[in-house]
Amino acid sequence: MGFNDGQVEASLDVEQAGETAPGAKIDVYTAISENETEKMDQLYYNAFANAISANRDKQLSTSFGSDMEDAKLFSSGASETVQQLNQAFNIIFRQAAAQGISVFAASGDTGIWGEPASYENHPFSTSPYITVVGGTTLPYQYNIRGKDVNQPNETAWGDMISMGTKDIAGGHFAAGGGGFSELNTTPPYQLGVPGVNTFRAISLLKYQKGKYVVQKNPKVITGTKTGRNLPDVSGNADKTTGYAVYASGVQVMPVGNQVLTHPIKFWQVSGGTSFTTPQMAGANAVMNSGLSQPVGFWNPQIYKFAQQPNSPFTVLDSVDSTNLYYTGQPGKLYNQASGLRTINFDKLMTLFKQ
Repeated sequence: MGFNDGQVEASLDVEQAGETAPGAKIDVYTAISENETEKMDQLYYNAFANAISANRDKQLSTSFGSDMEDAKLFSSGASETVQQLNQAFNIIFRQAAAQGISVFAASGDTGIWGEPASYENHPFSTSPYITVVGGTTLPYQYNIRGKDVNQPNETAWGDMISMGTKDIAGGHFAAGGGGFSELNTTPPYQLGVPGVNTFRAISLLKYQKGKYVVQKNPKVITGTKTGRNLPDVSGNADKTTGYAVYASGVQVMPVGNQVLTHPIKFWQVSGGTSFTTPQMAGANAVMNSGLSQPVGFWNPQIYKFAQQPNSPFTVLDSVDSTNLYYTGQPGKLYNQASGLRTINFDKLMTLFKQ
């Protein structure tokens, strides 16, 4: 295949979903601009509209976005406002829910900042009709950048240890997305869940003069906020405890008036919510295969399950569990660093059967 970022991302999604559900038949929906006249927002919407209208698949997964939570970063030249696009997506995602389709979307890999800024912004849809998937770090003990690091417990994914100063300054740190939507109100299924619309955060980073600076004495911030809380669930996304990936393709390099090609093959260990999200879709396909009817829209069900004594979710409420801003909230069921946290799928399957 050609070494195009979009193609690599799509291939990754297919591979992760297929590994989790090896017997599944997987469809890939792409949106192509024939004359390169359509904007990213239009293409992204059309791909979902086609997939949902076709009604062939009972789970959909995406790790793409189009700056859907920030009017300042929204696609220039778009024919609609970011609020109008959000509403359009809510309509088709509500249609998916009505059709019994489970939709999973990545929360992002740079914490609360989809793009470098002094304020929270998210690259992907925060529609209340989809399940947003965040990231965690599994326990590990490694020497990273000359420093012995011992992580004894699973935590929310937020990594500055493996990043250099220049990476951090440019916003290239690694962390699961989470926080609050500016476009969507708190959905009914989140209301009343302990931890929703309250938060605990630590000001590890400050954005000033176009770059991020690590705070020497970060402050702990607690408070309340409204809006759709995200993510909903999480899974292992840290490359430190991540996945071995093999990629092969052709790198295309424009040089003057020529286009040179160079074959590339490599192994690497990687991570991100682009792994956890299709894994959730694959797990959903496996569960659907054992049910008389599809699971459908997860969220109203899983927030109810989380409040039951036999909850399928693993508690990650430590104050040391952070996505570089939001942390765990001790004693709460939900936090904006990892949502309802990781899943015991045996328990979840049992609850879905009831």
